[in-house]
Amino acid sequence: MMLVLALGRFGDPKSRVLTHIRRHGATSREELVRLTGLSSSSVARTVTALLDGGLVRERPDLIPDTAIGRPSYPVELDTGNHVTLGCHVGRRTTTVSLGDISGRVVARRSFRLPRLVRDLRRTRSRSSSARSRARTTLLTGNPARAVIGAGLVAPWGDIEYDEQALGAALERRLGFPVESWELVPAIAAAEYLARSEDLPGSTMYLYSRNTVAFVMANQRPAGTEIARVGRLSHFPIGGVDVCRCGQTGCLENAVSDEAVAAKAASAGVIGTPDIELVHRAAARGDQVAHRLLCARAAALGRVAAVVRDITNPDRVVLCGQGLTGYGPALEVTRAHFAAHTATAREIGISFTRFAGDIQSIAATTVALCPVYDSPTSVLASEGGDRLTG
Repeated sequence: MMLVLALGRFGDPKSRVLTHIRRHGATSREELVRLTGLSSSSVARTVTALLDGGLVRERPDLIPDTAIGRPSYPVELDTGNHVTLGCHVGRRTTTVSLGDISGRVVARRSFRLPRLVRDLRRTRSRSSSARSRARTTLLTGNPARAVIGAGLVAPWGDIEYDEQALGAALERRLGFPVESWELVPAIAAAEYLARSEDLPGSTMYLYSRNTVAFVMANQRPAGTEIARVGRLSHFPIGGVDVCRCGQTGCLENAVSDEAVAAKAASAGVIGTPDIELVHRAAARGDQVAHRLLCARAAALGRVAAVVRDITNPDRVVLCGQGLTGYGPALEVTRAHFAAHTATAREIGISFTRFAGDIQSIAATTVALCPVYDSPTSVLASEGGDRLTG
């Protein structure tokens, strides 16, 4: 599967204008003419339509006092009127989140996975009252806003639930369409959406938490192509622990949150196998916890080097709490990547700009893509339906 993200660059005027406002912040109509290549009259009509739809707002306070004549007010995204709903299904937990149209997560709730599946399977009615109950059950205590999209992400090959079946169940629960993607391509899309500038060439995104996977994102004139995910959870790295797949030596057994937390509990570092407790113990100076987290970082650095040598990208971005959850281990990953890559050409290696909420950001980004591809059609389908707290 190949995902192509044009994100308004070659779409209708509303799509192009909204994309540039998101990327550049408060922007004058004159600057939007330059950025989009549209005529002044087309930009003026488009901005008016986006203002009427509540997607952007004017900022007269940003006009400098020295401005001559009657300059147009800059416009920026209006993040107070609409939200997208995102759902991330992991191996053990599910996170439901709300995101504004800039991509920022404004509310989230996590709970054990079986609860979501049980609730979805029980929901069969498409009535308005059922939809209302579903939404207030998922997220409460939020201001009334219009929901203009929903996204579902998961490491589908590494969980027991079927993407189509779970997506259909969520659509029944919510009462409107749900965009469904693989988790790691969604993270790459979130990175792409959040950049203020293009990133030419190819980028390898490697993700680690309880699953490990990578994707390639290739910048093209028409947008970015995100290639099919490559799964690494069962990459052979050595060891004697038996994996859930029945084999020994799988990468997942060495680097997943579950595996590291279990080892820390077995060593008596923590009483309950919870990765956050391991992080806290290491931060307090516990050397066993520190060594476990650095060992994970070293293994991931070696695997990232192997994947880099195979794919030959222009840069590498490392994502997920398995790579970013413990600050002192970041340089361990970098060092082992540099020591084990067989490619002579130097390459940029960085860590994702998103920390902590990366799964929520990925899910709400999936919901945002249709908004930026076709703002008019999204607003037309909204029909005044609102999420109330």
